Amino acid sequence: MKLCSATNLIKILAIVLALCAGSWLCPGAACATLTGDCDGDSAVGIAEVQSAINMYLGLKPVASCVDADGSTTVTIAEVQQSVNGFLGLAVAVSARPVTGLVKDPVNGDAPAAGATVKAYLTGSATPAATATVQASGSFSITGLSEGRSYHLVFSRTGYGDVSYYGITPSLTADTVLEPVLLLPVATLSQTAAVNGYLKNAADNKGLPYVTLMFRAGIGATSGELVPQTKSTDSTGYWSRGYFPAGCYTAEVISSDGSTQTTLGYFTVYSVPGVSAYNNSQDCAVATGTALADSYRAVLSWGNTPQDLDLHLTGPLAPGDTTTTIGVSETPRFHIDSLQTVYPYDSGVPFSSPTLTGAATDAYLDIDQADHGRDNGSETMTILAQRSGIYRFYVYNNSASGTLSGSGAQLKLYKGAVLLKSFTVPAQAGNTWHVFDLDGAAITTVNTMTSVAADQTYNLARTAPGNPLEELRLFKPIVKTITPR
Repeated sequence: MKLCSATNLIKILAIVLALCAGSWLCPGAACATLTGDCDGDSAVGIAEVQSAINMYLGLKPVASCVDADGSTTVTIAEVQQSVNGFLGLAVAVSARPVTGLVKDPVNGDAPAAGATVKAYLTGSATPAATATVQASGSFSITGLSEGRSYHLVFSRTGYGDVSYYGITPSLTADTVLEPVLLLPVATLSQTAAVNGYLKNAADNKGLPYVTLMFRAGIGATSGELVPQTKSTDSTGYWSRGYFPAGCYTAEVISSDGSTQTTLGYFTVYSVPGVSAYNNSQDCAVATGTALADSYRAVLSWGNTPQDLDLHLTGPLAPGDTTTTIGVSETPRFHIDSLQTVYPYDSGVPFSSPTLTGAATDAYLDIDQADHGRDNGSETMTILAQRSGIYRFYVYNNSASGTLSGSGAQLKLYKGAVLLKSFTVPAQAGNTWHVFDLDGAAITTVNTMTSVAADQTYNLARTAPGNPLEELRLFKPIVKTITPR
């Protein structure tokens, strides 16, 4: 039965509204997704408010449009958010934590225990939340709102501050940041020589004669530039001497003489006396040539493990009922370093990109079997997107080294535009489910699972959050890696 007559609903609304004060409210456009909008019309109607109340009281099944925090229950706070949506008062929705590691690279990557992490809403000078770095070097900062932009400031007595910009917490998963390096104050007046290669994500060939501009901080995509830009040579190599100590963001710019195009961003470290950080600071970017409407995921990682593999599953073409997923066929395609192109007979991988609209839907551009030696990246491209969910995974295909310790990052581009960057979480497991793509919607997943070595990343063992249609035995991967 329905809980509320019109009269009773008004009474309940009055009670709920009495609770909706202060911290629940925020100015309209600055806030997050409208909780309670279950019909997708960008508004919350009185019937939707009644529905939210019934969910809270257990009289109606919980729906995700009201269950903003994904807890499978509706709280009084979520009812309040629905009511405020009905009244035109948007509500900031609490997001999952922002996590990461903080290290001292000058002292052997020692954990920067006791460091303070403060989160500021972009444009605000007052911290929205604060956390302390633990003995392991890890931190977790909570109390931030989904969909809003923050910058974090990392500080520790005797060390220089580091700013990390452009952080937008998620409702669906923890937001994992790349490791932050804090440098002792004594090193900040020093310089170091830094270098690396810029590569085209489609073929891992060097990008010649592109320009790098630098800004202080991590994720700094705008604002004041650090003096002295650099350009790559004919092989894609770049270097800069006497670079002041610190953490920087490099912007990669291509120019045809009249128009400048930003191809991507990456973090650059200048750590006096520690060549392991200063040398080989490489980056692969999507140039966007003939791929303006296509998606490309670029996987990079450190010297170990030797071999990480990028995998993609997605919806089948009409009439296609065969896949490479186990003995029991499942209605999704799977491409990786063995089956590198879909539809499976549509093209030759590792060649020049196939244009959008041709027979190929998706393919693995590059497969790196020994990253410590070739130091390249793996890339997966969706040329023609079908209706349905595309899922991206990374599997540790090496006998040694851990996925969580790899420093792996996966960057998603549309054309040459970087949409989102993901960093592997500091959790146990050899399989990282990174994110899902459904149309233009990107859903962060960031879960780690473990599967047997002869099953690749197949998820044959049930793990929370993994869709049933993918819990099948994928073909095992067998690679020969030459001993170093």
